[in-house]
Amino acid sequence: MLDAIMLGLGFVGGIVYLAAYLSLMRGWIGGTSYLFHGTSVISCMMIAVSSSHSAVWPSVAMNIVFVLIGSVFMTKKAIEQYRMRFPSVVDVSTLKIKTDKTEIISVAQALILKYCSKRPNDLDFYQPLSI
Repeated sequence: MLDAIMLGLGFVGGIVYLAAYLSLMRGWIGGTSYLFHGTSVISCMMIAVSSSHSAVWPSVAMNIVFVLIGSVFMTKKAIEQYRMRFPSVVDVSTLKIKTDKTEIISVAQALILKYCSKRPNDLDFYQPLSI
């Protein structure tokens, strides 16, 4: 019974790897994607376990090498992406706004017209902007 399970595990691992490789060749996934390398690592682990049960040590060794290569790649990629993340807090005092004075006045007047029921000249609090 265990022999059949291990044989099936090896076949499933091979089919999973072929599906990942076919997806790569068809352009459905990228060669540097987590999906491709994760699928490769999982399938190589399945084949290595199946090969170790059958005592096919060269296959075990090569699949362990492939597992290590994929795992190291995904770890380095995750670390690089973590380092490249953008800060979530921005110091507003460092921002520079480049706009024209007349543009600011026209936008302010348009907002007053849009959100107030009275015309700008009729509003008590309305004062021309002096920038």
